[in-house]
Amino acid sequence: MKKLIVGISIFFIFFSFHHQKGLAKIDSETTLIEKSLSLVQEGDYVHSANLIEQFEVKYMENAKKNKDFTPKDLETISVTFQNALQTLENDASDSQEKIAKVLGLRLLIDARETSVQPMWKEMKNAVMTPLHNMDSAFERGNTEAYDIQLNQFLHQFEIIYPSLLSDLSYDEVKKINSLVSFLDDYRVNKEALPAFSQKLDQTQTELLMIFEQGNSIFPPATFWTLFTTGGIIVGTLCYVGWRKYIGERNKNKKQREHND
Repeated sequence: MKKLIVGISIFFIFFSFHHQKGLAKIDSETTLIEKSLSLVQEGDYVHSANLIEQFEVKYMENAKKNKDFTPKDLETISVTFQNALQTLENDASDSQEKIAKVLGLRLLIDARETSVQPMWKEMKNAVMTPLHNMDSAFERGNTEAYDIQLNQFLHQFEIIYPSLLSDLSYDEVKKINSLVSFLDDYRVNKEALPAFSQKLDQTQTELLMIFEQGNSIFPPATFWTLFTTGGIIVGTLCYVGWRKYIGERNKNKKQREHND
């Protein structure tokens, strides 16, 4: 029985090692995009684009061999790569737009590679704050403040949109995309639409649900593995304790019979 407990302990060590090894592999694969993001923040767009081009070749080659990637996934990733490169090479694009495109690419790669909490969910405050401010400005009738916050919201939403395409179902993306498009399309005559306030509220509700759904400190596979293994350990310890109790009881019974 001790050997069984030792074996289970070794399993935990083995599992933890491979889990950490998997995370290390992800870090290694994304080194180029991390460096590219750092360079674009420093204003070095040429070298940033060069690193992205290197990364694209390597990443897309591996992605095409991966059966988990659907044609739609490959298209989303390819388009996001090209948008980032075109923006970096476009002198008319400002620094914020260049950073946004590369950051969007980085978040998408993370969404595809990680099994834990995706990085794009860390953008919750950046997306939800201007959306909340839009609601306040609309209620006050401050059109200028509303437009400023709407532009900020659309900017932040565009950053996470490729990740949403990767992580959410088609219906979820379609629904939230329709709501965001409505806010953008009717920004001029929003006061004339009786249902505009409801659409604004609905957009906040839907996005909040998206950011909060599936939040967990463990990835699903890890959780169930630990849960199952933990159950085995608890069961084993209970079984050992029960057998020990039965053994001691029988021993005492024999001693009593012998004494009698």
